[in-house]
Amino acid sequence: MQGNHAFALATALICVPVASRASETLTPTDDAPTPSPVLPSAESPAPPRPYGPNGDLFPAPGRPSLSAATGLPFLAIGEVGLGLTNGIAIGAIGGVTPSVLTAGIRPRFLVRASEHYAVMLSIPMLWYPKASAPGPGNVGSTAWVLARPEVMLDVSPTPRVHVAGGVGLIAAASTLALGNKLEGKTFAVPAYGGATTDRVGFAGGVWDTLCMHSSYALDHATHLFAEGSLVFSGVALADNVGGPPVVITLGLQRMF
Repeated sequence: MQGNHAFALATALICVPVASRASETLTPTDDAPTPSPVLPSAESPAPPRPYGPNGDLFPAPGRPSLSAATGLPFLAIGEVGLGLTNGIAIGAIGGVTPSVLTAGIRPRFLVRASEHYAVMLSIPMLWYPKASAPGPGNVGSTAWVLARPEVMLDVSPTPRVHVAGGVGLIAAASTLALGNKLEGKTFAVPAYGGATTDRVGFAGGVWDTLCMHSSYALDHATHLFAEGSLVFSGVALADNVGGPPVVITLGLQRMF
């Protein structure tokens, strides 16, 4: 009997530490990391799209953008833009030609028809404080206003690339001529050269255009872009716009 008691006591002493270690293994301590739950695939967030889905002209809602460009007739032109919604944006523009300064705004609107196609309306509106004469050093003496509405079909064959083309108008007028017109006076004033007291000459006009805009995303926030217009008077290239009947802009845009 004493032998049996001794065997039972030894067995108990062996089993106690084994059970204790098993309890420590099965019961997590405060220091042990708790594994993160694995979400079902249906609840996993979708990866962000790496490039702006609407190109350089439409920053994400509430996000600003900055662009700088050169071309013809503008030696330098820049814009500070702001996305208002996924399909509405506006920009403040400033630029300089060889002879005049300009400033204005450019609202634009986008209606997407599918992942790859959209209709875009862009309406640059510019004010030229002194723009009656071309040529280096000749800044003119009367103010002009200009609007250039354009409607284009935007095609995005890949997330990086946007190519748009369409038609538009250029409407320009001397503010002096507009004031005289509103007062019922003769409103012809010289467009290029001559004194503002002269009552003959070109006071403004409207031209039709073929236009394009394209952009390429270097990364999710930076775009190279190019835009241009051919200016027509009816079906012929215009010869009364104070320079070549073409508008060309090449630049770089960054969204923030």
